[in-house]
Amino acid sequence: MTRTHSSLTLRVTLVFVLIVALVSAGLGVYLYRSFVAEIERRDDILLLGKLRQIQQLLGNAGTLDIIRERPQYFRDTMSGQENSLVRIVRDDGTRLIDVNPHTETLPLPMPVAVDALVTASAIHGWTSRDGYPARVVAASARIGMPAQMADITVARVYGDRSAMFAAYRWQIVISVAVSALVAAILASAMLLRGLRPLRAIAAHAALVRPGKLEQQLDARGAPTELLPLIHALNAMLARLQEGYARLSQFSADLAHEFRTPVTNLLGQSQVMLARPRSSEEYEQLVSSNVEELERLSRMIDSMLFLARAQQEEMVLVKQALPVQDEFLRLADFFEGLAEERDLLLDCHGSGEVLAEPQLLRRALGNLLSNAIRHAAPGSTITLRSQATPQGMELSVRNLGPAIPAQHLPHLFERFYRADPARSDSAASTGLGLAIVTAIMQLHGGSAGVTSDAAATTFSLRFPR
Repeated sequence: MTRTHSSLTLRVTLVFVLIVALVSAGLGVYLYRSFVAEIERRDDILLLGKLRQIQQLLGNAGTLDIIRERPQYFRDTMSGQENSLVRIVRDDGTRLIDVNPHTETLPLPMPVAVDALVTASAIHGWTSRDGYPARVVAASARIGMPAQMADITVARVYGDRSAMFAAYRWQIVISVAVSALVAAILASAMLLRGLRPLRAIAAHAALVRPGKLEQQLDARGAPTELLPLIHALNAMLARLQEGYARLSQFSADLAHEFRTPVTNLLGQSQVMLARPRSSEEYEQLVSSNVEELERLSRMIDSMLFLARAQQEEMVLVKQALPVQDEFLRLADFFEGLAEERDLLLDCHGSGEVLAEPQLLRRALGNLLSNAIRHAAPGSTITLRSQATPQGMELSVRNLGPAIPAQHLPHLFERFYRADPARSDSAASTGLGLAIVTAIMQLHGGSAGVTSDAAATTFSLRFPR
């Protein structure tokens, strides 16, 4: 199943538009409710004002005569506003005024006492027959002199107000839509401009080739947020360049190292087959070829080990190993080789080291065999352990010629030899110290070397 990839600009724009729309809608709803509440509050004040006006008017002398003689004028004076409803009923049930042009069915709220203060709490709402909101308030009043009691009901249907609210709602909807559209346009333009450095990085990265890994991304003028990405990409390019250079060098070294034994095998065989030979000469040829093949086999095994170590395919089963026991085991194994060169092995070990047994013995064995090859005859090779704040350090020290300082940083590289004249030695593949480094990296430690006129010391530093 294929997976579609949407544009970052589109996704960010949609999110930005959604945020703007939600904020605009929330603000519109808040303003709308505030507007509605204020209009309703003012309408209630006007309704209460109309009620008080009628109360005062009815309290004047001669009001009953005006109602009897000029009822229409009084109705017009009472209603005052469109859709206003007024009803005045005497205590005996006689209706003095009933302004209700649409014959609305008015609710009958409890009238407020004549001397009591009429407040907004006395106002009641209902829905008119046309579905419009309406408000009604009732209170008692005195009519004329001598005073007579009557109940006044004042109401109003707010059809015009409902239409105004509906128009206001549409204005809010249109405003939100326009805001979202403007936000989409501005967000797209802003993102297209803001992502310009990313497009420049992509264009620059497209120029990177295996032979052009040294090209670094330009961080000048880049936004602060992109600087970590640029630095990370430049660091990655540097690592790739280093790895590519090592791979190229390794390939060249490998071809050179393989060429020597293959050339020896081919040359010796061709010379031997050039004319008839005795059985003893053929036996010498086979023996020499076996030595070269064994060297090739060791080299191949070493390279396979390094390949597995670099790909982290090896799973270590670490154990707490007594250092002194490992030193003694190693010294016993190399005792015969050391005696051939008139060398002594001196072990000073204490404590324990957490390591995989076979890999530890291989690393120490490589260092000790290297020390035996280069130690001065009649000298002593010392194996020593030392506890440090960071962990445990194991060292192999031999007396002999000092290694020049320019060679020390490269001793642990593959096929590197400080003495090129020894490159044809059948006892060495040039990978021993590289294997030591790989083993220490698997253990999370490191390998190092120091050399002076007195001695050369190789050390293995294991973490705590």
